Amino acid sequence: MEEDKPSFFPFPSIREGQREFMEDVKQAVEGGNILAAHAPTGIGKTVAVLVPALQYAIQNDKTVFFLTSKRSQHKIAIDTLRLIKEHAKRNFVVVDIISKQSMCPRAKAGSIYREFYSLFSEFCRSEQKNRRCRYFVNRDEEAQQRIRKEIMHVEELYEWCSFRGVCPYKAALEVGESADVLVCDYNYLFSSDIAETVLEKIGKGLEDVIVIVDEAHNLPDRIRNNLSSELRMSTITEAARGLRYTNRDIYGNLMELERIFAKLAMKARKSKKEEMNVDMAFLVDEMEKVLRRRIEAISYDDFVNSLRNIAERSGTSETNENTKYKDETLQRNVLNIADFLDEWRTSEKCLRIFSVSQHNENPSLHFKLLDPSIVSEPVFAGAHSTIMMSGTLCPAEMYAEILGASSDRIKGKEIVLREYNSPFPEENRLIVVTRGLTTRYTERGEKMYSKIAGKIAEVAEYVQGGMAVFFPSYALQRDIAVYLPEEVRRKAIVERREMRKEEKNRLYELLRDDSGGILLAVQGGSFSEGMDFESNMLKAIIVVGLPLSPPTLEVKTVVGYYMGKFGAEKGKLYGYLYPAITKVLQAAGRGIRSEHDRCIIILMDSRFAQFPYKNCFPADYHVTSTDRAEEFAKSFFKYRNAKL
Repeated sequence: MEEDKPSFFPFPSIREGQREFMEDVKQAVEGGNILAAHAPTGIGKTVAVLVPALQYAIQNDKTVFFLTSKRSQHKIAIDTLRLIKEHAKRNFVVVDIISKQSMCPRAKAGSIYREFYSLFSEFCRSEQKNRRCRYFVNRDEEAQQRIRKEIMHVEELYEWCSFRGVCPYKAALEVGESADVLVCDYNYLFSSDIAETVLEKIGKGLEDVIVIVDEAHNLPDRIRNNLSSELRMSTITEAARGLRYTNRDIYGNLMELERIFAKLAMKARKSKKEEMNVDMAFLVDEMEKVLRRRIEAISYDDFVNSLRNIAERSGTSETNENTKYKDETLQRNVLNIADFLDEWRTSEKCLRIFSVSQHNENPSLHFKLLDPSIVSEPVFAGAHSTIMMSGTLCPAEMYAEILGASSDRIKGKEIVLREYNSPFPEENRLIVVTRGLTTRYTERGEKMYSKIAGKIAEVAEYVQGGMAVFFPSYALQRDIAVYLPEEVRRKAIVERREMRKEEKNRLYELLRDDSGGILLAVQGGSFSEGMDFESNMLKAIIVVGLPLSPPTLEVKTVVGYYMGKFGAEKGKLYGYLYPAITKVLQAAGRGIRSEHDRCIIILMDSRFAQFPYKNCFPADYHVTSTDRAEEFAKSFFKYRNAKL
């Protein structure tokens, strides 16, 4: 046992790189500063960040918010905190909590209340006000005592409270007042309306909070997506059709909204564009003109509220299943329109784009927040301290800058950027780049697809164990898979775009049970980012091509915005190149999840060995360029057998 090992640390020894990370976390929380850490998988970052943060929180009456976007990461955090508590023989309170909708015993999975926060919020508020919700009205001290005493996974908390007839969300937040750690979603601090409510309920200010952002590379897009929406013309048409005989006024207003879309489509067609920018004021002004012309003139706000009222009344009739389905479809369409029109008027700087296909089919209007720092910077500035960590927070400087965590933006806090080396023995992770193969747009075609498929097959011949091949898109996955030889296709386990979560879980189980299975999936998808392949399931990973976004108007707008904010070079890197490399690193990292795992990683695109792409990799990403990747695979597995 190491003499200087922290008393809360629940393992016999501290890994290489882990001690350095823990010391940096300790200094950040003690100094009230911000740490952005690229901490590779296997370094043990969950325990390394929780031990010093928790010790400081207990001693200084702070609350740790451990924020993560995945339920699997909730479980890892809770299991780690249980180990810490058992080892330290100290009492501290931990609450695991997810969204209010997901914790409501009355909002069943698959129901419309789970889908639309606005509808659920109104339903919940009304039920509380009129004391119609028995779960909310009931108070059970025994339920709360158990939550305080035990560190419970949110599923356990939900089942326990539901069984006792208590609102799980309410009970969790009430215990949260005395909690040392809250394990929750990003939205609990990075959605201003939710953060304000949660902090008020637990009686804390931001200055009392230590923020830990797990998988922080996901945070910019999560913030952007929270303030984004899309409305398709077909949604308007279907909603209008559903109201034609029951609400002629709203039907007429929706038909006018459809005409506004048609006007935009005509403008796009005349300018021979499939995408064009739209001013926020255009839609609002056009809609207000329409609403003022009606016999009973109403305002834009009145129209949005009318849509919400219709949605709340819809779907309540207890008739046959066919009618119920139609009512729920109408609800969804009307709520989509109401939410879109309401959120469209945000004053935040958003890209706003109208899109129409060449055949003028189902045009759409969408908006998305351009700058996530408008949400994250106030949190970083107000919180006691913040730790951002990820195995792909690379470069840390980029994530710090685009989230507003830079010294020129946040005064009085030191911004510390760290990149830790992988703790894996170098011989356990071999990384090669293939020459002569690429998914570069100008070189795509049958000849290249055939060469890539052939190289995948040559590598697969020597792989001893599970293997995954990640493609830039479903289209390229399909186009290349056609050329795979029969012996590879027989082993293939294929992810498809239309698959539901349950189907993907079954694919995972198939791969787990078949030691020679070959997963064909996409970069940026569930298998490349959302799933942990335990027990060294994957012995080889092939990343085919770079998932660079097509030069859409959205991509150009984002790049242009970052160029204006950070300069031309950083603008292109931040808006275009690094997001693609992050997907590559996420996919490549699926094979090694602990220091004992072994995996060969083959980056199947010659660009990975060229500037500027090769400069985007972490410092410990040592790659070898070759046109004989199969020979490296053969040697890698021969060496493995020799070691065994």
